[in-house]
Amino acid sequence: MYHPRLYGEFYEMGLRYGKLLHEKANFVLPKISNQKTEFGLESYKELQSFYPEVVEEIKGFAKGIKDKPEKLGAFLLSLGIFDATGQCSVFAFKNKGSVIMGRNYDMLFDFKKLTESSLIAPKGKYSYISQSDVFIGRSDGINENGLSIAMSFVNGTEVQPGIGFHFIVRKVLENCSKTEQAIKLVQETKVASANNFLIADKTGDIAVVESAPKNSVIRRPEENENFIYITNQFVTNEMKPFDRGGAEWSKSDERYNGLKDNLKSIESMDLQKAKEILSDRCVCLDLKKEKFGTIWSVVANLNELKIERAETKPKPTNYKPETRLDWWLKKRSN
Repeated sequence: MYHPRLYGEFYEMGLRYGKLLHEKANFVLPKISNQKTEFGLESYKELQSFYPEVVEEIKGFAKGIKDKPEKLGAFLLSLGIFDATGQCSVFAFKNKGSVIMGRNYDMLFDFKKLTESSLIAPKGKYSYISQSDVFIGRSDGINENGLSIAMSFVNGTEVQPGIGFHFIVRKVLENCSKTEQAIKLVQETKVASANNFLIADKTGDIAVVESAPKNSVIRRPEENENFIYITNQFVTNEMKPFDRGGAEWSKSDERYNGLKDNLKSIESMDLQKAKEILSDRCVCLDLKKEKFGTIWSVVANLNELKIERAETKPKPTNYKPETRLDWWLKKRSN
């Protein structure tokens, strides 16, 4: 797992990282199909109005790898649209004085070599720690305000040129401090595909946005429950018509029920319990035949900004503390 530290102007962040990958790893953009290129280019136009600052980062990165911004944008915005993609498990738990989140990211084992956990601190935006299996876009993260967002894929009934989850997650982390702000941002976005977004802040406001091109619904904890969770399906009646299904191979229902049973069995949550839940055989995916499973796992106390991460199949004992956000906040204050 790469561990870049990116801060400053958007263009400069992109240029530095692009140059680094080009010079140290001989990075070049993978080729994509004509279908993906056309879809990605239409989506890139949407990104230019949705988040022009991150388009500047794409321009800088493209210069760093000696390629065209449009080609890079098309690649990034076609990811996870037409191919079988990750399968994930996420939860948030509200204690009396703290909020704990946990997240497993499940993907082909071959993607381990592409994963990165980044400290990102754009000038004029919130700083955060986030994980991804692609540069620039993000899959989950926790920002300096104690706001967390993590997505999970849903096999939706349709796609449209629009904003992919990678850039929705980024814009939320860089611009939102409260769950309500993040919900509003997600629901107002022209999304490209179907996803769940689990959002939590340090005040204890926890929610899921079930999101698809034709509709979105906010889901809150059930009555008498202080937790919420997602795997890879929509669960509200309003959104089920936009879910094609087919996630049985990744044990989505089994993981969903595993989270439910674990979360219902405890009265309070700490990071150790969160690690144990994410390591549970009913939650942690390890499909050897498919060469597919959990390739990173993150737990966090949003009130203390305490973050720990396992950079492989999680066990209760193999998480390591994440300290770069603390480092940055101290550096910034000096």
